[in-house]
Amino acid sequence: MNSLQKELFNACEKQSLENIQSLIEKGADVNSVTLFHETALHFACKNQNPKTSFEIIKYLIEKGISINSKTEEDETPLHFACQFQNSLEIVKYLVEKGAHVNAKTAYNETTLHFVCQNQNPVSFDIFKFLFENEVEKIRNYRYFEEEPFIHFLCQQTNPKTLEFIKFLVEKGEHVDIGNEEDETPLHFVCEFQNSIEIIEYLVENGIDINSKTIDNETALHFACLNQNTNSLEIIKYLIENGMDINSKTTYNETPLHFACRNQNPSIETIKYLIEKGADLKAKTKQKETALHITCKYQNSLEIVEYLVGKGIVINAKTNENDTALHCAFENQNTSFDIIKYLIEKKAKIKIINNRKETVLHYACGDHNQKSLDIIKLLIKKGCKINAKTEGGETPLYFACQNPSPHSSDVIKFLIEKKAKVNIKNESQETPLHFACQHQKQNSLQTIKLLISKKPEINLASASEKSTALHLVCRFQKENTLEIIKFMIENGSVLNCENKNKETPLHLVCRFQKENTLEIIKYLIEKGININSKTKYNETALHLVCRYQNHNILEIIKYLIEKGIDINSKTIHEENPLNFACNNRNISIEIIKYLIENGIDINSKTNWNENPLISACQNQLPFEVIKYFIEKGANINIHSKTAKESLLHLICRNEYEKKQIKFEIIKYLIEKGIDINSKTEYNETALHIECKNRNISIGIIKYLIENEIDINSKTTYNETALHIACKNKNENISIQVIKYLIEKGIDINSKTKYNETALSISVKNKNKELIKLLLMNDANIFDLKQNQITKQIIEIGMKIYSINQDLNNLLKSNEDNNFSNLQIQSNDGFKFNVHKLILLTRFDNNETDLNKFINICQSKKTKEEVELSLNFLYSGFYDFQQIYQKLNSEYFEDQSKNYSDYDYDSDSDVIISEKISEKNIQNKNEEKMKEKENKITKLFKEIGFDSNWIESKKGRKGIIKDLSKLYKQNETKDFTIIISKEKGIKVHKLILILRSELFKGMFLNVQDSSNQVHDYSQKSFKTIQQLIYFLYHDKFEFENEINEEFSDLKDYFQLNQNSIIDFYY
Repeated sequence: MNSLQKELFNACEKQSLENIQSLIEKGADVNSVTLFHETALHFACKNQNPKTSFEIIKYLIEKGISINSKTEEDETPLHFACQFQNSLEIVKYLVEKGAHVNAKTAYNETTLHFVCQNQNPVSFDIFKFLFENEVEKIRNYRYFEEEPFIHFLCQQTNPKTLEFIKFLVEKGEHVDIGNEEDETPLHFVCEFQNSIEIIEYLVENGIDINSKTIDNETALHFACLNQNTNSLEIIKYLIENGMDINSKTTYNETPLHFACRNQNPSIETIKYLIEKGADLKAKTKQKETALHITCKYQNSLEIVEYLVGKGIVINAKTNENDTALHCAFENQNTSFDIIKYLIEKKAKIKIINNRKETVLHYACGDHNQKSLDIIKLLIKKGCKINAKTEGGETPLYFACQNPSPHSSDVIKFLIEKKAKVNIKNESQETPLHFACQHQKQNSLQTIKLLISKKPEINLASASEKSTALHLVCRFQKENTLEIIKFMIENGSVLNCENKNKETPLHLVCRFQKENTLEIIKYLIEKGININSKTKYNETALHLVCRYQNHNILEIIKYLIEKGIDINSKTIHEENPLNFACNNRNISIEIIKYLIENGIDINSKTNWNENPLISACQNQLPFEVIKYFIEKGANINIHSKTAKESLLHLICRNEYEKKQIKFEIIKYLIEKGIDINSKTEYNETALHIECKNRNISIGIIKYLIENEIDINSKTTYNETALHIACKNKNENISIQVIKYLIEKGIDINSKTKYNETALSISVKNKNKELIKLLLMNDANIFDLKQNQITKQIIEIGMKIYSINQDLNNLLKSNEDNNFSNLQIQSNDGFKFNVHKLILLTRFDNNETDLNKFINICQSKKTKEEVELSLNFLYSGFYDFQQIYQKLNSEYFEDQSKNYSDYDYDSDSDVIISEKISEKNIQNKNEEKMKEKENKITKLFKEIGFDSNWIESKKGRKGIIKDLSKLYKQNETKDFTIIISKEKGIKVHKLILILRSELFKGMFLNVQDSSNQVHDYSQKSFKTIQQLIYFLYHDKFEFENEINEEFSDLKDYFQLNQNSIIDFYY
């Protein structure tokens, strides 16, 4: 990122319009992005001063900034505006300028999620505006694809939360909705909110106050975790409304246990729970009492004293044999006063837990400033100073690994009290190993003290075979050199090797610190083998080059001066230059120094990679790549596995400065690199660049101008166009796709999986790209294979035309010779229905359909059969919601209210209009539940479980089943004769639904005779277009057949954008 861009982002943060204008005039790229892919517009939308923000936002948009650009986590500027702005006008303006209201982040958050986090007074107005402009249903929004939106809302601390919830409920949202963990909104309100009013509202609107999660947690459990000031009032409300104060979770935790775990503990809450009957003896599955939990998570002497005063068992043991005293020591925040209090109250100090740890072990590992006083008290009370854990570690081990500055005094005291220094644990480590591994400022004093007791200084640990000297070099601190000197003077072996054959020199070079050079000099002066190799044949030079340090050049110079083998290779044939080029922080001075001192510039690894490939992979500076090529590095080398060239590698990288990337590519091409070289998957550099999120139109143009094969295909038959259509950087990818089309790329090319550029764009719901492709003659229908129908159905798009046809079917009482099935109830009422529709709802299984018919006839009343048919036709059994659904989603006439679907013996489905909106709202909930239960019972009798019933509910269920009509070529075919030889087969039912518009002009279907009509006066191509229109609401006019439509033109929409309705 250059200085201009940085200044632009700073100016946006500081809300300086004048500076922003000046910087853009000087050439700052308005669409440049930060490391996290934020643009200047993202910064502007985060600012909370509406007046200055608005002016900056307007200016940036006027200058062509991408309004829908996405951050690394797919956040758009609109997301930020919704979260931070105190201005509805700004949000409206962004939407008017094309901001995607339904854009989702990587975590599946929409703009509504962001506005719920907005603490400004205007947030509710923004919420309503967004809701009214949303295309998708609110209940479909899922955070991380598992949390219903109302759950997310109830976890926010927005003062407008109650207003948000009321608004959603008025719009038909259910409050008693659970997630995958069976948590309801009530659970989250009780944990996160500070308002009784929200809870009261939820209860008034039907939420089950006693609902439990999958782990049997109640709302009371959640309320006991609430850290807000009003949490006690919430707890009182729940208990007063009948909640069980001793209700247990799956893990046997009561609300009292939860309250003791609260990070903001309240003595008043705990007192209230106990006064109301909370069981002090209750234990969790781990046998923890409220005292264990308090000591483990809190630092409240007041609560500990209260629980003990109420008679809680102070020495109760958990499953791990831990007492409350163990838990208090385990808690790093526990005060000395709590420890002292528990001991005074007769807490047993000699109890050993299942890990054979005593409280003295815990005390020696404690960071507490008064830990020495506690240790003295415990030893005085009889704690064994050399007690071993199951790993063989005594309290001295715990003290040696304690990073506290007070630990040296503890170690000294323990040794004075006869703690064993030469003891070994199960891993053959002594306290000295622990002290060397956990160095601190006063470690030298500690290590001198331990060594003075004559431990086995060269003892190697069992697992890593590390000596104390290895550990000192591995975990370097400021005084490491002094410690190393002292240890070598006292007998540490210099050339000792661990299990990876690493000497102290290798470890010092691998884990470099500021004083590493001085340590290396000392080790070499003392005679350490400079050319010793690790298990992987790495020398000290390899490790220095791989792991960056600010004085690395000085270290490299010193090692080479002292005779290290510069061309030594690892087991993978890597020399130090390969390692250096894998280090992104390496400087060109180091590379130059290595090359000048004779390192092999074209040395190949086992993966056929020379140092230049590594340099390109790791985005080393242009001057490094240039230097390599000038010094004779092989430019046309390919990696062994992926077969990637230097050009592929550069195109794959995301450079902060696109200009640098462009210059490198230009340089490589000028130097003769093979521009059409292909990878293992037949990708060219063009494919790779089109895949890059930070895609560059300039690089694409340069590659094509230099004769890269624009129509080259990968192993999966993908062209650059297919790949560009998948690119998430919509603003740039549109420009790239326009250019590719202009340069003659095959717009209708199909991948191995039969995808076209258009089908990919449909799948990604990229409206602008769909328009662009359609305007450039992208094929949308293959009549021979009925391709588009199959494709759209498979990707689950919303098909506007089909929805309308279904509406017509549901509203129509005309049989059209398809009322070919009669169903009778046990009290003699008959219902004529469309067999084809019902069959699709039973997944084309006639056996299941016949079961349904037989059960209706033998067991079910007229009302039950009517309800079940209603469900099968409409996908709804929640009748309280059906009227709004019918009005808002199925029917154009918004002023009408529709009742239940009525059936009688003479007609098909009739939708009556006799119930007013007021009547609808006054429907008795119990009656609705009763209807739902009757339907569920009937289908369970047939053998369907609740999952099947759920899959048939709602709009998606109907569309899914209706789509099957398209696929059933064997069912109800109807042939239009074009000539004596040619015919087109179509679905009669669909054409009947669609032909209302063309009665007397095109498909004048005669119900009873199945008569075929001769349209031979029109060309075959014309009939194809007419049939296509009837299926898809889209008509493609061509000059040669235009005249044939003169009698039908009034009925066709000529607008090119009509296809968008088809997709959306």
